[in-house]
Amino acid sequence: MDAQRALLDELMGAARNLTEEERKGYKEITWDDKEVCAFYMVRFCPHDLFVNTRSDLGPCPRIHDQKLKESFEQSPRHDKYVPRFEAELSQFCEKLVTDLDRRVRRGRERLAQEVEPTPPPPLSAEKSEQLSVVEEKIKNLLEQVETLGEAGKVDEAEALMRKVELLNIEKTALTQQPQTDKVLMLAQEKKMALCEICGSFLVANDAAERTQSHVTGKQHIGYGMVRDFIAQYKEAREKAREEERLAKEKEAEERKKQREKESERRRRSDSGDRDRDRDRYHDRDRDRERDRHRERDRSRDWNARGSRDGGRGVDWRLRNGREGGRDRYRDRSRSRSPIRHGH
Repeated sequence: MDAQRALLDELMGAARNLTEEERKGYKEITWDDKEVCAFYMVRFCPHDLFVNTRSDLGPCPRIHDQKLKESFEQSPRHDKYVPRFEAELSQFCEKLVTDLDRRVRRGRERLAQEVEPTPPPPLSAEKSEQLSVVEEKIKNLLEQVETLGEAGKVDEAEALMRKVELLNIEKTALTQQPQTDKVLMLAQEKKMALCEICGSFLVANDAAERTQSHVTGKQHIGYGMVRDFIAQYKEAREKAREEERLAKEKEAEERKKQREKESERRRRSDSGDRDRDRDRYHDRDRDRERDRHRERDRSRDWNARGSRDGGRGVDWRLRNGREGGRDRYRDRSRSRSPIRHGH
């Protein structure tokens, strides 16, 4: 019947049986609505694990729909919402396990209690007198058994030993105190074992069939799924944190290498500039040195020519140049004088 209804919902829509008035206020449910169970969408809903068990959580207040789950799995927003839904499920499951571990701890403490034997109450006067008589009879019979054994009368000695055994039973009955109901109950609990997965009490060394029945039960499987999911979720989160840490370290290392490359490039650029400046200075020094050599060579040439011209050399030329300049200055001044020209 449910399969036929689901088929009709798929073909005609979930609002196929609504009237026109009802259709006006009808809103189609999608997987991201608050009314839809996010736990069911992403993994499992804990409310479905413990039905009809001592840990039954009752029906889930939100919608469980396989079509909505398939729509969620095919949605382009699936990967974005999975971490959020898993975090909510993990938080819910951790609360369940915390409560369960508290019950397990109490059960473990209960089983660890030692049964302290209460001191036996003193015997009454009548039982004390009976006990003395029985002990005296046992003593006398043991002496007779020893005598008969030395005489080789084995059969008679064995008969007396049987009487001694009966007297010992009677002696034990006189000295033994009846156990209380509480002591018997605690002694019985000492034979119990506790399941660390689901917190159930089990009979120690029970039959394999009963143990297998417990392991395959809803409560054991349900809490096993819850614990496995929490472990997987924590492992995945730790792995993601480690990958993020490594990625940050790698990025920092790359930035460091980039800075080192930039620093090396700048250092080489500065070194190249210094080398070019040094070469420029060296070229300038070489030019100056070359100019000085040229001047020195010119001076030698002029001196050599001066020697050939009568030893006057450069000083003669310079002196003649200064004197010629003074003569020209006199001529120019004389020609410009107003007195000499009659003005």
